[in-house]
Amino acid sequence: MNTRSKIKIIIALIVIGSAVGYLLYEAAQSSWVYYYSVDEFVASRPSAATQADDRRIIRLAGQVKTDSIVTNTEKMQLDFELAGRKNSVSVRFYGAVPRNFAADKEVVVEGKVEPGGLFEASKILTRCESKYKARRIGDR
Repeated sequence: MNTRSKIKIIIALIVIGSAVGYLLYEAAQSSWVYYYSVDEFVASRPSAATQADDRRIIRLAGQVKTDSIVTNTEKMQLDFELAGRKNSVSVRFYGAVPRNFAADKEVVVEGKVEPGGLFEASKILTRCESKYKARRIGDR
């Protein structure tokens, strides 16, 4: 094998390796969605407004405020307040509500900020408490 053939093979391997690396990076980056606490989100409102302009997906984590849940079964609409330690955000969701969604529960909502400031959620993520509770010895 001459030097010219070796150089072509090396260049081809570099190009293929770079393409595979780029595709893996892009695939991983699209699944990395950071979530904000409600207080972080409210504190960074100007940057959140910028994100609302280009309609990026945002995740917010907080607790469903007591007595804030309003449902409209005809429209399959759920409105509630998502609370942090100091602040809260109004959330609207259309669709089937997760079974373990309730007041005073920790949830993560995924969606976009509307121009009026309302957070329109496309997903509500809840935890199944039975999976996270510690079992006592002897429990089944």
